[in-house]
Amino acid sequence: MNNNSLFNYSRLKLAITYAGVMGTTLLICGYMAHIVMVQAFTRTVDRELELFGKVFEDQLKTELKIPGELSITTQKSLPGICFKQQSCLPIKSESELLGLLVEGYYLRFLTLSGEVIAAIGNNPDEFPPNLQIYPSYDIKNRNGELYHLHLMPLKINNNQLWGYLQVGRSVQRLNDYMNSLHWLLGLGVPSSMIIIGGAGWWLAGLAMRPIKKSYQQLQQFTADAAHELRTPITSLQTIVETNSINPETQKALERQIKRLVTLIQDLLLLSRLEGGLQEAKLQQICLNDLVADVEEELMPMAMDAQVLLSSHIPDQSDFYIQGNESQIYRMLLNLVSNAIKYTPASGEVNIHLTTNEHQGVITIKDTGIGIPNSDLPHIFERFYRVNADRSRNTGGSGLGLAITLAIVQTHKGKLEVQSHVNKGSTFTVILPLVSKLNR
Repeated sequence: MNNNSLFNYSRLKLAITYAGVMGTTLLICGYMAHIVMVQAFTRTVDRELELFGKVFEDQLKTELKIPGELSITTQKSLPGICFKQQSCLPIKSESELLGLLVEGYYLRFLTLSGEVIAAIGNNPDEFPPNLQIYPSYDIKNRNGELYHLHLMPLKINNNQLWGYLQVGRSVQRLNDYMNSLHWLLGLGVPSSMIIIGGAGWWLAGLAMRPIKKSYQQLQQFTADAAHELRTPITSLQTIVETNSINPETQKALERQIKRLVTLIQDLLLLSRLEGGLQEAKLQQICLNDLVADVEEELMPMAMDAQVLLSSHIPDQSDFYIQGNESQIYRMLLNLVSNAIKYTPASGEVNIHLTTNEHQGVITIKDTGIGIPNSDLPHIFERFYRVNADRSRNTGGSGLGLAITLAIVQTHKGKLEVQSHVNKGSTFTVILPLVSKLNR
């Protein structure tokens, strides 16, 4: 499996997992919402039916005499009452309460055992008897319409249980609404999962982009490190195999060993800087003195290259930063030495130190060969050389600018570059200043 296939496979797994988790979450939330809605509606209907039944209970309380029997007086006081195996006439009462029975409500009388005695305005056999004495339940009538039934005990004057008053109302509209909700969930969740899967694919790609970039950099770093280390090791092997250690061979051996040691040290420093493993040796550093020291050290190199090296350092005040002095010195040394290396004879390199809103600004400007625009985004990558020529003419390994950038970032600064081919380059280092401590 190649790298692209590996990342695409991992991306697909993340997208499927994300869609599965979100789909499951939607289903659980939808199911919980369904349960809460049904329970809330059931409680509301039960309270409504209980209030509805209380009105009839108060009216019948004084007329119920014998348990399980409706007297003639009671029958006359309840217009529209209908007994089993009897034709039921429509309710003609002008009472608003009885009028509700026409609008989907239901009321009937049950014995202590749950057998049906009579109903008001409806057929008593509209529903089966409640032999299990269920206090509240849903059931369909003979026409397939769903009703919710609520059972209330009826007591006579001596607090003796007479039987039960069963009150109900149609919940078909709610049932139709819930069926529509089920269809919506059934169709919506798969559609949502497809959309979420697409979003998951995009988000997974976005999240894995830096990982993929780091992986590619690691691969490139491994290949470049192997390439860089192979040359000095091969040279050392050739020298050792010749068994002719003369003065020239001795110098070549020392040169290759020094180069190998420097390369390994640079790799170790860069790894520690980028991984945050470098030991903190922070102190107050005077940028004025540091720039002057770098100019003094590189002056012989500039003279050998016939390059004019100059600096502008303010005399009236000193600028201080908090950091690692050896690292800042290394950073300036890399930038200035690079400027000298890539500036032709009779060219100029200038180091300028100034401040800008509590920040120290060091500018290294040269009149050298410049850097093409296509190479500018890559010059801070490890082992990168302009034009990828890998030549050893300048004696570098391609780690200098990578180390420089890592040092600047470690000190919470910024490194900017501007360059024009055959006109020169300008590197600008911006570091936060601190107040000088009195010693």
